[in-house]
Amino acid sequence: MPPRGGRLAMCPQDRHGGPGGRSMSRGQFVVMTLMMTVAVLAGVLTAALVPPVVDAQAKELKLAPPPPPSAAVVVPSFADLAERALPSVVRITTKAFREAGRDPLRDHPFFRRFFNDEPDTEQEPELRPEYMGGSGFFITADGYLLTNKHVVQDGEEFLVRTFDGKEYKAQLVGTDPYTDVALLKVDTDEPVTPLPLGDSDTVRVGEWVMAIGHPVMLENTVTVGIVSGKGRRLIGAAALDVGSYIQTDAAINRGNSGGPLINTRGEVIGINTAIIRGGMAQIEGIGFALPITMVKDVLDQLVETGTVKRGWLGVTVQAVDDKSAEFYGLDAPHGALVQSVTEGGPAESAGVSQGDVIIAVDGEEVIDSSDLVEKISRHRPGDRVELELLTSGETGKPRRKTVTVELGERGEGLRGQVEPQETGGDEGEGKRADGDVSALGFTVAPLPDGVRRQLERDGLAGVLVIDVDPKSDAFDEGLQKGNIVLSVNGKPTPDLESFREAIAGIRSGQVVRMTVLTRPRADQRLLFFRAP
Repeated sequence: MPPRGGRLAMCPQDRHGGPGGRSMSRGQFVVMTLMMTVAVLAGVLTAALVPPVVDAQAKELKLAPPPPPSAAVVVPSFADLAERALPSVVRITTKAFREAGRDPLRDHPFFRRFFNDEPDTEQEPELRPEYMGGSGFFITADGYLLTNKHVVQDGEEFLVRTFDGKEYKAQLVGTDPYTDVALLKVDTDEPVTPLPLGDSDTVRVGEWVMAIGHPVMLENTVTVGIVSGKGRRLIGAAALDVGSYIQTDAAINRGNSGGPLINTRGEVIGINTAIIRGGMAQIEGIGFALPITMVKDVLDQLVETGTVKRGWLGVTVQAVDDKSAEFYGLDAPHGALVQSVTEGGPAESAGVSQGDVIIAVDGEEVIDSSDLVEKISRHRPGDRVELELLTSGETGKPRRKTVTVELGERGEGLRGQVEPQETGGDEGEGKRADGDVSALGFTVAPLPDGVRRQLERDGLAGVLVIDVDPKSDAFDEGLQKGNIVLSVNGKPTPDLESFREAIAGIRSGQVVRMTVLTRPRADQRLLFFRAP
């Protein structure tokens, strides 16, 4: 019991001694503290060196087993292919001379007074050099190389830089505007490494391809992708009539033009030619290559003459759609529908008529109108080709026939055009009269003499479309007020009475074929629409 008046104090450690009850001296306390510290340290070290004992009752972690070797994803390497192909690809620098524009400030009246200068209208424009870059590739060991025509457009000097840094002056051998191809030649002291030309006709969508070129001053750039599509038709100056571009997602940029598109065997299947770039949609990854098979067809002509002459059939064509396929009894749309035939041309001489469908050339199926153009363009003038046709006359029942055509020479300005004129035609044009005929979703009237004078075709026979129902299928297919109907289902319609006879018996929902003349260019068109 504590003494009366005392307090119970709590201490962190006992200050009493051992069994004898004697208290420790300061020296003994220090020695004891050191001994305890050493013991603790020894225990810690021992615990670190002795492996822990695993509790037998602990659960084992069941990790996923490694996948079998067959499940591994094999990523292709294009290093060997690039190593073989790069020495064949070159950079082309084209030097052209352009007219330099006169400083517009010098032509301003104030500055003319300031400089005491009078405009020199007789001074010849100053020519300044302009440099353009692109790509190309060797196709022979003696230095022939291919590129795009637009890479060397208007050029007077051409410098070729090879993979190893050597530079050569090149000569322009020839160009083909139709395919946008140019053939150049360099003279070297030793053979160069050419690329083999493959078969673009056998290329399949989804195949790996490699593009090599010199985009935006980045020499010897290699990109890879796949064939994204075939038979692409482009809209633009470079496209011309080629309807079978190869689409790829291998990166193609400015400066890649003229470079090769290569398959996994190291063969050239196309010449990188065009891209779709930018715009509101921020389009990326869409490039196009000209099929190499089309180029192989004209190489001999380029070497021999520097130009290319192509066969000409003398027709204008359009693709067969669902309605025209139904009209001709085709299971699916294919072939090329003849819109017009050039008078005195090869096709007319062989018996091809407007409204015929060309379904094969030399026994090879025609896929669409672009395919027909390509097939004919592979021939030279004077070649004879066999055309398989579906024809439909006044009977309206299609029948097959085969004709042989001797091709002419393709050229510019083969089709005449009537320029727009200001003559307004007859006063009655466009006004309804009691005798007008309304049927099939539109109304026709007699053809006024003023329209014939406007088109400079006094003998033109047809009926004039003066109104089209915007809800009709004829409207959807392009029939417009002012068109002139020349025939319905192969039956001529020179007047209203013949038009009535031609449409008699047409059932609701039936596909109708109608030949119309558009204005003011006087072009003939075939329209296919469903009767209401």
